[in-house]
Amino acid sequence: MTQNQAQWTALRDAVDGEWIAQLAQAMVEIPSVTMQEAEVCQFYAAQLRELGFDVDERRVTDGRYNIYARLPGTGDGPSLMLNGHLDTIPIGDCVPCRREGDRLYGRGATDMKGAMAAKLGALRALKSVGVTLAGDLWLSAIVGHEEPEAEKDGPLALIEDWKNGRIGGDRILIGEGWNELWVMSMGTMVFEIELTSPRGGTHTTYVPFGENPIRFLGDLIQRIAAYQEELDRGGLHPLAGAERIDVGTVEAGDYFNRTPVLCRLTGTLRWGPRANAEEALAELRELAAPIAEAGQLELNVNMIHEREPFETPGDDPAVQAVAQAHRFVHGGQAEITGKRIVGDANLYVNLGGVPSFYYGPSNETAHSDGEWVSLSRLTQAAQVYALTAAEYCGLNGNGR
Repeated sequence: MTQNQAQWTALRDAVDGEWIAQLAQAMVEIPSVTMQEAEVCQFYAAQLRELGFDVDERRVTDGRYNIYARLPGTGDGPSLMLNGHLDTIPIGDCVPCRREGDRLYGRGATDMKGAMAAKLGALRALKSVGVTLAGDLWLSAIVGHEEPEAEKDGPLALIEDWKNGRIGGDRILIGEGWNELWVMSMGTMVFEIELTSPRGGTHTTYVPFGENPIRFLGDLIQRIAAYQEELDRGGLHPLAGAERIDVGTVEAGDYFNRTPVLCRLTGTLRWGPRANAEEALAELRELAAPIAEAGQLELNVNMIHEREPFETPGDDPAVQAVAQAHRFVHGGQAEITGKRIVGDANLYVNLGGVPSFYYGPSNETAHSDGEWVSLSRLTQAAQVYALTAAEYCGLNGNGR
């Protein structure tokens, strides 16, 4: 066995799965719905201090903090940030927190307190083995990820802090998703298409159905269906597949025998790196314009909010460092994948300019009423995170 293999084996074996399991359970037992994260932030900061880290508590709003810590390197290698969020969606009807065999149940178990416990387990292993990294290893635990009312204030604060030098990291590894390398997400927007009749509401008896705005609303829905078929036949992204358009709400009319003044569609559009949000919005306007013109209706197409697409190359050194760590822990190749769904990497890449990607223990039950995470996979994730730091930042001064 080479010296490097011996060091990696020692580091892998230093990860304490039971310690991670107990920590994850303690975190899940603390309610931390978005905007109510104060207690879990205090708990997480306390765990870092117990491990001997200096903790930077960055106020986002009163009682809500991003938590930052750094394992300093010698300055001879690239730096890596392990990142994740501490808030959850509302608890709702989720099963109570409990351990059962290899599973930890409860709101936030998989999304993503389990992964945040695993990151602490990785830092604990690095310190216990006494390795010296060439580059800095950062840990950031943020608030304001889940619920729209936060308006992504935690991730945006992190971006601000990275830009002004309060924190660092040449790459950001987010502990979300499956134990695969999720390196690309499509852009997404919530769109609103409005068709307004200049004639106002009129008794349907006096308006041929062919001129009823609802008829043209139906035409628009059919055109959207045809557009999805075009997307399915079009240029498929090699990681994420076809782009996607969906309609979530349809509104029209205020009385059973009156033509509507306003017809409104609200939905989502997901597109690949080929375009930005404004270009995608222009394509929507182009799609709807002939229908509005045919019905002599005023057209308004709005973008309520959006996230630009991101893609970090599969051969990026940090991505490859995770791939190598995954092979060491699991004995096989990690899949490189892309998703239609979006997350904080879309913000970190496009607003912060930091190459980012995901690798997490699991995501299968996120947001479900039966949310759970595999404890053995938390241990494996912690091993991968620790070995990734050794590979990417450099171990014992031998940086990349």
